[in-house]
Amino acid sequence: MLRFHLVRIRWRPGRVWRSPLVKSLFLVTCAFCAVALGVSWVPRLKLPQAVPTFASGEGERPGLYGWAVELLERYPVDFVAVLDQGLPLKPLRTAGSGELEPSGGAPKFKGSSFSLRDLGLPLTGGPLAFFESELPLFAPLGRGVARPERPPVAEEPEPSPPEVQGPVVPEPPARPVQAASGPPLVAVYHTHTSEDYVPSAGASHTYGRKAGIVRVGETLVQALKERGIPAVHDTTCHDDEKFREAYLRSVQTAERLVKANPELKMLLDVHRDAPSSNAAESRALTTAEINGQKVARIYLIVGTDRLGLAHPNWEQNHAFALKLQQKLETLYPGLSRGIKIDTARFNQHLHPHALLVEIGGDQNTLAEAELGARYLADAIAALLPELN
Repeated sequence: MLRFHLVRIRWRPGRVWRSPLVKSLFLVTCAFCAVALGVSWVPRLKLPQAVPTFASGEGERPGLYGWAVELLERYPVDFVAVLDQGLPLKPLRTAGSGELEPSGGAPKFKGSSFSLRDLGLPLTGGPLAFFESELPLFAPLGRGVARPERPPVAEEPEPSPPEVQGPVVPEPPARPVQAASGPPLVAVYHTHTSEDYVPSAGASHTYGRKAGIVRVGETLVQALKERGIPAVHDTTCHDDEKFREAYLRSVQTAERLVKANPELKMLLDVHRDAPSSNAAESRALTTAEINGQKVARIYLIVGTDRLGLAHPNWEQNHAFALKLQQKLETLYPGLSRGIKIDTARFNQHLHPHALLVEIGGDQNTLAEAELGARYLADAIAALLPELN
Protein backbone atom coordinates (compact mmCIF):
# COMPACT_ATOMS: atom_id res chain seq x y z
CA MET A 1 0.00 0.00 0.00
CA LEU A 2 2.91 2.34 0.65
CA ARG A 3 3.84 2.10 -3.04
CA PHE A 4 0.30 2.40 -4.30
CA HIS A 5 1.04 5.77 -5.85
CA LEU A 6 3.48 4.05 -8.23
CA VAL A 7 0.79 1.79 -9.70
CA ARG A 8 -0.70 2.80 -13.06
CA ILE A 9 -4.46 2.26 -13.30
CA ARG A 10 -6.36 2.24 -16.60
CA TRP A 11 -9.81 3.79 -16.20
CA ARG A 12 -10.55 4.22 -19.92
CA PRO A 13 -9.18 2.33 -22.92
CA GLY A 14 -5.88 3.82 -23.82
CA ARG A 15 -5.81 6.23 -20.81
CA VAL A 16 -3.62 5.65 -17.74
CA TRP A 17 -4.51 7.15 -14.31
CA ARG A 18 -1.33 8.91 -13.22
CA SER A 19 -2.64 11.52 -10.69
CA PRO A 20 -0.83 10.91 -7.33
CA LEU A 21 -3.26 13.25 -5.53
CA VAL A 22 -6.35 11.27 -6.43
CA LYS A 23 -4.65 7.97 -5.61
CA SER A 24 -3.50 9.34 -2.23
CA LEU A 25 -7.03 10.48 -1.36
CA PHE A 26 -8.36 7.09 -2.31
CA LEU A 27 -5.76 5.38 -0.12
CA VAL A 28 -6.55 7.60 2.92
CA THR A 29 -10.29 6.99 2.50
CA CYS A 30 -9.80 3.23 2.43
CA ALA A 31 -7.58 3.35 5.52
CA PHE A 32 -10.12 5.48 7.44
CA CYS A 33 -12.94 3.06 6.58
CA ALA A 34 -10.84 0.12 7.72
CA VAL A 35 -10.09 1.76 11.08
CA ALA A 36 -13.75 2.72 11.60
CA LEU A 37 -14.84 -0.81 10.85
CA GLY A 38 -12.35 -2.24 13.30
CA VAL A 39 -13.41 0.12 16.08
CA SER A 40 -17.08 -0.75 15.57
CA TRP A 41 -16.27 -4.38 16.39
CA VAL A 42 -14.64 -3.55 19.76
CA PRO A 43 -17.10 -4.41 22.60
CA ARG A 44 -18.19 -1.48 24.72
CA LEU A 45 -16.87 -1.23 28.27
CA LYS A 46 -19.36 -2.02 30.96
CA LEU A 47 -20.02 0.75 33.49
CA PRO A 48 -19.12 0.01 37.11
CA GLN A 49 -21.93 -0.79 39.54
CA ALA A 50 -21.03 2.17 41.79
CA VAL A 51 -22.08 4.99 39.50
CA PRO A 52 -20.17 8.23 40.18
CA THR A 53 -21.85 11.61 40.28
CA PHE A 54 -20.97 12.61 36.77
CA ALA A 55 -22.01 9.29 35.13
CA SER A 56 -24.80 9.17 32.58
CA GLY A 57 -28.36 8.61 33.71
CA GLU A 58 -30.21 5.34 33.65
CA GLY A 59 -30.93 4.09 30.20
CA GLU A 60 -28.43 6.42 28.57
CA ARG A 61 -25.30 5.32 26.78
CA PRO A 62 -22.08 5.81 28.77
CA GLY A 63 -20.53 8.34 26.38
CA LEU A 64 -17.26 10.19 27.11
CA TYR A 65 -17.82 10.40 30.87
CA GLY A 66 -18.44 6.65 31.14
CA TRP A 67 -15.18 5.93 29.39
CA ALA A 68 -13.37 8.35 31.70
CA VAL A 69 -14.84 6.67 34.78
CA GLU A 70 -13.76 3.25 33.59
CA LEU A 71 -10.22 4.43 32.86
CA LEU A 72 -9.87 6.17 36.24
CA GLU A 73 -10.99 3.05 38.09
CA ARG A 74 -8.69 0.83 36.10
CA TYR A 75 -5.71 3.18 36.64
CA PRO A 76 -6.17 4.84 40.06
CA VAL A 77 -4.14 7.99 40.78
CA ASP A 78 -2.64 8.65 44.22
CA PHE A 79 -3.61 12.32 44.45
CA VAL A 80 -2.06 12.62 47.94
CA ALA A 81 1.32 11.64 46.50
CA VAL A 82 0.85 14.18 43.69
CA LEU A 83 0.12 16.95 46.20
CA ASP A 84 3.14 15.93 48.28
CA GLN A 85 5.35 16.62 45.28
CA GLY A 86 3.79 19.98 44.44
CA LEU A 87 2.79 21.46 47.81
CA PRO A 88 4.72 21.57 51.14
CA LEU A 89 1.82 19.98 53.04
CA LYS A 90 3.41 16.68 53.98
CA PRO A 91 3.84 17.70 57.66
CA LEU A 92 0.04 17.94 57.86
CA ARG A 93 -0.20 14.18 57.31
CA THR A 94 2.96 12.99 58.99
CA ALA A 95 2.71 15.01 62.21
CA GLY A 96 -0.49 13.29 63.38
CA SER A 97 -2.51 10.18 62.74
CA GLY A 98 -3.81 11.52 59.44
CA GLU A 99 -7.46 11.55 60.55
CA LEU A 100 -9.48 14.72 60.45
CA GLU A 101 -11.52 15.74 63.45
CA PRO A 102 -15.18 16.28 62.46
CA SER A 103 -15.32 19.75 63.98
CA GLY A 104 -16.30 23.05 62.46
CA GLY A 105 -13.89 25.65 61.21
CA ALA A 106 -10.45 24.87 59.87
CA PRO A 107 -9.50 21.15 59.58
CA LYS A 108 -7.45 19.76 62.45
CA PHE A 109 -5.55 16.51 62.75
CA LYS A 110 -5.96 14.24 65.73
CA GLY A 111 -2.92 13.87 67.91
CA SER A 112 -0.97 16.46 66.00
CA SER A 113 0.88 19.48 67.31
CA PHE A 114 1.43 20.79 63.79
CA SER A 115 1.70 24.51 63.11
CA LEU A 116 1.74 26.23 59.72
CA ARG A 117 5.02 27.85 60.77
CA ASP A 118 6.56 24.34 60.71
CA LEU A 119 6.37 24.53 56.93
CA GLY A 120 8.82 27.42 56.90
CA LEU A 121 6.51 29.62 54.85
CA PRO A 122 6.75 33.43 55.08
CA LEU A 123 3.36 33.81 56.76
CA THR A 124 4.03 37.18 58.33
CA GLY A 125 4.03 39.03 55.03
CA GLY A 126 0.68 37.69 53.83
CA PRO A 127 -0.07 35.97 50.50
CA LEU A 128 2.09 38.40 48.50
CA ALA A 129 5.17 37.59 50.58
CA PHE A 130 4.56 33.85 50.05
CA PHE A 131 4.29 34.24 46.27
CA GLU A 132 7.36 36.50 46.19
CA SER A 133 9.36 33.79 47.97
CA GLU A 134 8.19 31.02 45.64
CA LEU A 135 7.86 32.94 42.34
CA PRO A 136 10.61 35.52 41.82
CA LEU A 137 8.60 37.26 39.09
CA PHE A 138 6.23 38.57 41.77
CA ALA A 139 9.07 40.48 43.44
CA PRO A 140 9.18 44.15 42.43
CA LEU A 141 11.87 45.07 39.93
CA GLY A 142 14.97 46.54 41.50
CA ARG A 143 14.23 45.13 45.00
CA GLY A 144 12.49 48.36 45.99
CA VAL A 145 9.52 50.57 45.43
CA ALA A 146 9.19 52.74 42.37
CA ARG A 147 10.76 56.09 43.05
CA PRO A 148 8.71 59.25 42.71
CA GLU A 149 9.63 62.09 40.43
CA ARG A 150 12.82 63.70 41.71
CA PRO A 151 12.37 67.35 42.54
CA PRO A 152 14.93 69.78 41.10
CA VAL A 153 18.03 70.05 43.23
CA ALA A 154 18.47 73.46 44.81
CA GLU A 155 21.56 75.49 44.11
CA GLU A 156 22.60 75.37 47.75
CA PRO A 157 23.10 71.98 49.39
CA GLU A 158 20.17 70.99 51.55
CA PRO A 159 20.86 70.40 55.23
CA SER A 160 20.69 66.87 56.53
CA PRO A 161 17.19 66.08 57.88
CA PRO A 162 16.96 65.77 61.66
CA GLU A 163 15.85 62.64 63.40
CA VAL A 164 12.07 62.94 63.65
CA GLN A 165 11.22 59.69 65.36
CA GLY A 166 12.81 57.05 67.48
CA PRO A 167 15.07 57.36 70.49
CA VAL A 168 18.75 58.08 70.08
CA VAL A 169 20.59 54.78 70.28
CA PRO A 170 23.86 55.02 72.20
CA GLU A 171 27.12 53.84 70.71
CA PRO A 172 28.50 50.39 71.61
CA PRO A 173 31.03 50.22 74.42
CA ALA A 174 34.21 52.14 73.63
CA ARG A 175 37.13 50.11 72.38
CA PRO A 176 40.75 51.01 71.70
CA VAL A 177 41.21 52.39 68.19
CA GLN A 178 43.70 50.48 66.05
CA ALA A 179 45.58 51.88 63.10
CA ALA A 180 44.29 50.50 59.79
CA SER A 181 47.22 50.19 57.42
CA GLY A 182 47.87 48.30 54.22
CA PRO A 183 45.71 47.68 51.15
CA PRO A 184 41.92 47.51 51.64
CA LEU A 185 40.60 44.14 52.74
CA VAL A 186 36.89 45.05 52.63
CA ALA A 187 35.10 47.05 49.92
CA VAL A 188 31.63 48.52 50.45
CA TYR A 189 29.36 49.95 47.76
CA HIS A 190 25.62 50.47 47.21
CA THR A 191 23.63 49.39 44.17
CA HIS A 192 20.60 51.24 45.53
CA THR A 193 22.26 54.42 46.72
CA SER A 194 18.91 56.15 47.32
CA GLU A 195 17.57 53.74 49.97
CA ASP A 196 16.70 55.46 53.24
CA TYR A 197 15.02 54.92 56.60
CA VAL A 198 11.51 56.38 56.88
CA PRO A 199 11.49 57.31 60.60
CA SER A 200 14.65 59.39 60.10
CA ALA A 201 14.32 60.69 56.53
CA GLY A 202 10.55 60.84 56.16
CA ALA A 203 10.72 58.82 52.92
CA SER A 204 11.88 55.38 51.80
CA HIS A 205 14.19 56.83 49.13
CA THR A 206 16.21 60.04 49.05
CA TYR A 207 17.43 61.59 45.80
CA GLY A 208 19.70 64.55 45.26
CA ARG A 209 21.59 64.24 48.53
CA LYS A 210 23.27 61.60 50.68
CA ALA A 211 20.75 58.92 51.64
CA GLY A 212 20.65 56.95 54.86
CA ILE A 213 22.11 53.77 53.38
CA VAL A 214 25.25 55.67 52.34
CA ARG A 215 25.67 56.95 55.90
CA VAL A 216 25.32 53.37 57.16
CA GLY A 217 28.06 52.34 54.72
CA GLU A 218 30.28 55.11 56.03
CA THR A 219 29.66 53.93 59.59
CA LEU A 220 30.54 50.35 58.64
CA VAL A 221 33.80 51.36 56.95
CA GLN A 222 34.76 53.66 59.83
CA ALA A 223 34.03 50.91 62.36
CA LEU A 224 36.22 48.50 60.39
CA LYS A 225 39.08 50.99 60.36
CA GLU A 226 38.70 51.46 64.12
CA ARG A 227 39.19 47.71 64.45
CA GLY A 228 42.39 47.83 62.39
CA ILE A 229 40.83 46.61 59.13
CA PRO A 230 41.57 48.75 56.05
CA ALA A 231 38.41 49.27 54.04
CA VAL A 232 37.21 51.32 51.07
CA HIS A 233 33.76 52.86 50.53
CA ASP A 234 32.43 53.68 47.04
CA THR A 235 29.43 56.04 47.01
CA THR A 236 28.77 56.07 43.26
CA CYS A 237 25.06 56.59 42.57
CA HIS A 238 23.53 53.79 40.49
CA ASP A 239 19.74 54.19 40.81
CA ASP A 240 19.19 57.89 40.16
CA GLU A 241 18.16 57.66 36.49
CA LYS A 242 16.39 54.29 36.18
CA PHE A 243 15.95 52.32 39.37
CA ARG A 244 15.47 48.96 37.63
CA GLU A 245 18.81 49.33 35.81
CA ALA A 246 20.85 49.94 38.96
CA TYR A 247 22.62 46.55 38.80
CA LEU A 248 23.68 47.18 35.20
CA ARG A 249 25.65 50.17 36.48
CA SER A 250 26.77 48.87 39.86
CA VAL A 251 28.51 45.90 38.25
CA GLN A 252 30.97 48.38 36.74
CA THR A 253 31.66 49.79 40.20
CA ALA A 254 32.15 46.32 41.65
CA GLU A 255 34.53 45.36 38.84
CA ARG A 256 36.53 48.52 39.43
CA LEU A 257 36.79 47.84 43.17
CA VAL A 258 37.98 44.26 42.62
CA LYS A 259 40.52 45.29 40.00
CA ALA A 260 41.91 48.22 42.01
CA ASN A 261 42.17 46.22 45.26
CA PRO A 262 43.67 42.79 44.57
CA GLU A 263 43.98 42.03 48.31
CA LEU A 264 40.22 42.23 48.93
CA LYS A 265 38.80 39.61 51.29
CA MET A 266 35.17 40.81 51.10
CA LEU A 267 33.01 42.71 48.62
CA LEU A 268 29.79 43.94 50.28
CA ASP A 269 26.82 45.53 48.52
CA VAL A 270 25.02 47.22 51.42
CA HIS A 271 21.23 47.76 51.25
CA ARG A 272 18.31 48.16 53.59
CA ASP A 273 15.29 45.85 53.36
CA ALA A 274 11.55 46.53 53.04
CA PRO A 275 10.01 43.18 53.99
CA SER A 276 6.37 44.27 54.39
CA SER A 277 4.02 47.03 53.33
CA ASN A 278 2.75 47.12 56.91
CA ALA A 279 5.03 49.49 58.82
CA ALA A 280 4.64 47.80 62.23
CA GLU A 281 5.21 44.35 60.78
CA SER A 282 8.22 45.50 58.77
CA ARG A 283 9.81 47.04 61.85
CA ALA A 284 9.18 43.93 63.94
CA LEU A 285 10.94 41.76 61.34
CA THR A 286 14.04 43.96 61.05
CA THR A 287 14.57 45.04 64.67
CA ALA A 288 16.25 43.23 67.57
CA GLU A 289 17.06 44.21 71.12
CA ILE A 290 20.68 43.62 72.10
CA ASN A 291 22.19 44.80 75.36
CA GLY A 292 19.00 46.72 76.07
CA GLN A 293 19.19 48.66 72.77
CA LYS A 294 17.10 48.51 69.59
CA VAL A 295 19.31 47.41 66.70
CA ALA A 296 18.64 46.94 62.97
CA ARG A 297 19.03 43.27 62.10
CA ILE A 298 21.35 41.90 59.40
CA TYR A 299 20.05 39.86 56.43
CA LEU A 300 22.51 38.14 54.06
CA ILE A 301 21.51 37.55 50.41
CA VAL A 302 23.36 35.00 48.25
CA GLY A 303 22.96 35.19 44.48
CA THR A 304 22.86 32.19 42.14
CA ASP A 305 22.75 31.48 38.41
CA ARG A 306 19.06 30.50 38.32
CA LEU A 307 18.13 33.43 36.09
CA GLY A 308 20.60 32.26 33.44
CA LEU A 309 23.53 34.59 34.12
CA ALA A 310 26.87 32.82 34.55
CA HIS A 311 27.74 32.29 38.21
CA PRO A 312 29.24 28.78 38.46
CA ASN A 313 30.92 29.29 41.85
CA TRP A 314 28.04 30.77 43.82
CA GLU A 315 28.43 28.00 46.43
CA GLN A 316 31.63 29.74 47.56
CA ASN A 317 29.63 32.89 48.31
CA HIS A 318 27.12 30.77 50.19
CA ALA A 319 29.85 29.14 52.27
CA PHE A 320 31.19 32.59 53.12
CA ALA A 321 27.71 33.77 54.13
CA LEU A 322 27.34 30.78 56.44
CA LYS A 323 30.58 31.68 58.23
CA LEU A 324 29.59 35.33 58.61
CA GLN A 325 26.12 34.42 59.85
CA GLN A 326 27.66 32.08 62.43
CA LYS A 327 29.91 34.88 63.71
CA LEU A 328 26.92 37.21 64.00
CA GLU A 329 24.95 34.67 66.02
CA THR A 330 27.93 33.88 68.24
CA LEU A 331 28.66 37.51 69.07
CA TYR A 332 25.12 38.92 69.06
CA PRO A 333 22.36 36.28 69.16
CA GLY A 334 19.25 37.49 67.36
CA LEU A 335 21.04 40.09 65.25
CA SER A 336 21.05 37.97 62.10
CA ARG A 337 17.88 37.37 60.11
CA GLY A 338 19.53 34.45 58.37
CA ILE A 339 20.54 33.82 54.77
CA LYS A 340 18.40 34.00 51.64
CA ILE A 341 19.48 32.19 48.47
CA ASP A 342 18.06 34.28 45.64
CA THR A 343 17.75 33.71 41.89
CA ALA A 344 19.74 36.71 40.60
CA ARG A 345 23.52 36.85 40.98
CA PHE A 346 23.78 40.47 42.29
CA ASN A 347 27.34 41.01 40.96
CA GLN A 348 28.57 38.23 43.26
CA HIS A 349 30.28 36.39 40.41
CA LEU A 350 33.11 38.92 40.68
CA HIS A 351 34.48 37.71 44.03
CA PRO A 352 34.18 34.46 46.06
CA HIS A 353 33.41 36.49 49.21
CA ALA A 354 30.86 38.88 47.71
CA LEU A 355 27.51 39.35 49.46
CA LEU A 356 24.44 41.53 49.43
CA VAL A 357 23.93 42.73 53.02
CA GLU A 358 20.59 44.18 54.17
CA ILE A 359 21.11 46.33 57.30
CA GLY A 360 17.70 46.88 58.83
CA GLY A 361 14.55 47.87 56.98
CA ASP A 362 12.72 50.96 55.85
CA GLN A 363 11.03 51.31 59.28
CA ASN A 364 14.25 51.34 61.29
CA THR A 365 15.83 54.59 62.39
CA LEU A 366 19.18 55.64 61.00
CA ALA A 367 20.73 55.33 64.46
CA GLU A 368 19.53 51.71 64.77
CA ALA A 369 20.98 50.89 61.36
CA GLU A 370 24.32 52.48 62.22
CA LEU A 371 24.46 50.47 65.43
CA GLY A 372 23.76 47.29 63.40
CA ALA A 373 26.61 48.25 61.07
CA ARG A 374 29.00 48.52 64.02
CA TYR A 375 27.98 45.10 65.27
CA LEU A 376 28.48 43.76 61.74
CA ALA A 377 32.00 45.19 61.81
CA ASP A 378 32.69 43.14 64.95
CA ALA A 379 31.65 39.95 63.15
CA ILE A 380 33.76 40.82 60.08
CA ALA A 381 36.79 41.50 62.28
CA ALA A 382 36.34 38.10 63.95
CA LEU A 383 35.96 36.30 60.61
CA LEU A 384 38.76 37.90 58.57
CA PRO A 385 41.64 35.91 60.14
CA GLU A 386 39.90 32.67 59.11
CA LEU A 387 39.58 33.58 55.41
CA ASN A 388 42.13 32.48 52.85
